[in-house]
Amino acid sequence: MKLKCVPEDFVVTEVSDRQPDSGAFGLYQLKKTSSGTLEALQTLQRSWNLSPKSLNHGGLKDRHAVTSQFVTIRNGPRSDFTHELFSLTYLGQTETAFGAADIVGNQFEVVVRSLSDADCLRIQTRSPLIRAAGFPNYFDEQRFGSLGASQEFIAARWCRKDYERALWLALAEHNRHDNGTERAQKKILRDRWGEWEECKQQLDRSHRRSIVTYLVDHPAKFRKAFALLNEGLRGLYLSAFQSAVWNRMLAQVIHADNQFSSDAHDFSVEVGDCMLPFQVMNDEKTSHLTELPLPSARCKGLDDDMRSRCNEALSHYEITLDQMKLSFPRDRWFSRGLRRTLIVPADLQLTDAVDERYQGRRKASLSFSLPRGCYATMLIKALTARQDDQATEVEGESA
Repeated sequence: MKLKCVPEDFVVTEVSDRQPDSGAFGLYQLKKTSSGTLEALQTLQRSWNLSPKSLNHGGLKDRHAVTSQFVTIRNGPRSDFTHELFSLTYLGQTETAFGAADIVGNQFEVVVRSLSDADCLRIQTRSPLIRAAGFPNYFDEQRFGSLGASQEFIAARWCRKDYERALWLALAEHNRHDNGTERAQKKILRDRWGEWEECKQQLDRSHRRSIVTYLVDHPAKFRKAFALLNEGLRGLYLSAFQSAVWNRMLAQVIHADNQFSSDAHDFSVEVGDCMLPFQVMNDEKTSHLTELPLPSARCKGLDDDMRSRCNEALSHYEITLDQMKLSFPRDRWFSRGLRRTLIVPADLQLTDAVDERYQGRRKASLSFSLPRGCYATMLIKALTARQDDQATEVEGESA
């Protein structure tokens, strides 16, 4: 099976109730193809000479896709902008910056290619079950882009106050998403970690080199050096670790509720740093836990059972729930809240046809809507994964 063979195979449209009225913020619709959200906004920032803090968006949309989302700019130009990879359309003014809470959900149009007849039958069989009872609401691979070859989470080391290891993981560890230049820069640090003057001479001018320059004068102050990492990146490190722990908690629930049996619709998928049990359920086979907390020491009011679930998931990382907190720097923190364990997609429709790109194979065209924060690629896995081979090949990036 193949996903995202071309950007037009994965179309995402952000849905919001926000309507233009009046105020200090310009409201825009950002449409992009084969570009990341942050890259598009950085290009816009340079072209319009904007302060980074004046730009706001609700979330990051897939790079290898065709996407539409909302953006606000404080005192932004009341005009459109066109680039070869994206366009920005001015919609009017609004009183506040756009954020994640303004997103109702996302609409998807997805084409899954290079399917066998058996694959198509599996999708057709599972889709009515998923329409009725949903699929496990795991965080998917997109959340774990910062996870490198060691499979160590930067934030886990951060919580343990192992600032040198956390900094090494952030600056030097190989990551499969790295391009050639990034790989070469990281290798310099891996080969000469601690030889800061030599590293500084060999590194290109960058944020990484700025941190190394600090270490030239303060060779043992890894705590402060870690704090010099980009604030937004450190936020992503926290999200990745918290999401991995939450995934392990949901995996416990599926096992504990005796839902993971041996029928044809049960399977496991590798996501992040672990194998996660999946199950396409029916009305007679659903979990008694409809929500799980996002784990951290900030969680309040947990009963003994839930605290035990959190600690069991965290035992893999050799920390406890009480240790899942940050003492320095205090400009980022773990999220608080509840996340649903199962998601029922709205308006799930599918058709299959001959695949014009792969001779002798078929394609499935899917359309559906999901609430904010849910992963379309998880739905695709729930529909398509086999017990013997769960891999879905993604051209361009992880599904």
